[in-house]
Amino acid sequence: MIDTAVATLERRGDIVSVRFKPDAHLNLEEMARVVRAKHELCDTEPADILVVLPSEMDFDLTVLAVDHHSAHGGCGLSRRLALAASSPFHERLAHIYFRYHPREHETAVFLEESEALAWLQASQPGLS
Repeated sequence: MIDTAVATLERRGDIVSVRFKPDAHLNLEEMARVVRAKHELCDTEPADILVVLPSEMDFDLTVLAVDHHSAHGGCGLSRRLALAASSPFHERLAHIYFRYHPREHETAVFLEESEALAWLQASQPGLS
């Protein structure tokens, strides 16, 4: 587990979860720290990524203008990414973000964490 000022990251099996904190302010510097921390958790073994946003979150709009995956070296051996937006507003922003900054691997945006996790678990590589 890695705890940063704005998120808690944890690896459980083949899934690395990134849970952003509701009381934190996300800016470019903090986002870079989160991506580097994520890299540590999936640098040696493949992993799917589960990102969970709180329903209310304070962030600089400049965070949306940067392809963090490319700018900070991606996530080692990351595969698919499921984002749980937790609010319709964040869901729309996530769709816009990934339209402008597509990832090389499959990416999906959901409103609820349970939906995002179910998608990752149902489509795990190697499962029939």
